[in-house]
Amino acid sequence: MITVFGTLCLDRLHRVPNLPRPGGYVEISDSQNTLGGEAYNTFFSLTRWRHPVTFIPNAIGNGQQADEIISLLNDQKIPQPLRTFPNQPAPVCDIYVTPDGERTMFGQGFAQLKDFADQNDADLIQGKWFTCDPNLAETSLHFAECARNNNCHVYYMDFAIEGNLVPTYRATDIWQTSTDGFGKKGDLQSNLSAIERAHKKTGCLCILTDSKNGFVICGPDLPATHYPPFRAPNQIDSTGAGDCFRAGLLHGLDNDLPLSDALAFAAAAASLACQGFGATTSIPNVNEVNELISSQAQTLLTYRQLSS
Repeated sequence: MITVFGTLCLDRLHRVPNLPRPGGYVEISDSQNTLGGEAYNTFFSLTRWRHPVTFIPNAIGNGQQADEIISLLNDQKIPQPLRTFPNQPAPVCDIYVTPDGERTMFGQGFAQLKDFADQNDADLIQGKWFTCDPNLAETSLHFAECARNNNCHVYYMDFAIEGNLVPTYRATDIWQTSTDGFGKKGDLQSNLSAIERAHKKTGCLCILTDSKNGFVICGPDLPATHYPPFRAPNQIDSTGAGDCFRAGLLHGLDNDLPLSDALAFAAAAASLACQGFGATTSIPNVNEVNELISSQAQTLLTYRQLSS
């Protein structure tokens, strides 16, 4: 069992040929609304793999966007008790996706999420693993401590390693983020140095994902190491790929897979998740993930050699 705590929002996806220069104009070729948020995307992947999971989302506010979140949840047949507040703006993320699969995001309502959190929801935490994102600020840190008191391992997504809102990291924790905000896209040496610094600050297993370039990790028993990607064709949108990676690693570890195989499942699942428009439209099933891994046996062997 895994408990996922954190962000649920409305994603408004827009496909564009490129991002305009300041003052410029670009025509949107395609738009659609879907459910999103770091926690929801991870929860959705775990349910796709029929993994036991408890989802504790933020309050969603009130109004048209909140109603749409509820409607989309009903369409997915996901029974989910939600908190709504009339004076809370619904969290909405506008995502602009370019032909290279990269996305640029603009949000509203996220800064207020922490003001509408109920710390009593920590009573819902169960299982061996707890994971959270920083959008609910101090409430996320409180939930993480409650999870530890329940003998859960804690998996932090996109938290800082210094400055404000820094958790009390422990050696048994996992910390993950991407080169969107840490390290440098496409620069392996910079990312190896960055992940080494993250481990020195946290003392736990640290993971830095870099889209099509794979990822680097560093941990208590593992030096800073680069892992190559599992290549899937027709990747069109990287939205939510990191969230799917987190779900894949949790799925593997909660099923007692060796770290190397859990990382392989995470990387392959995230690669396949980029084949659709939006964070959850192309989440693969377990067989599809395993088929991609089996088709790239040398990459799997590399993972096992690097983790030994």
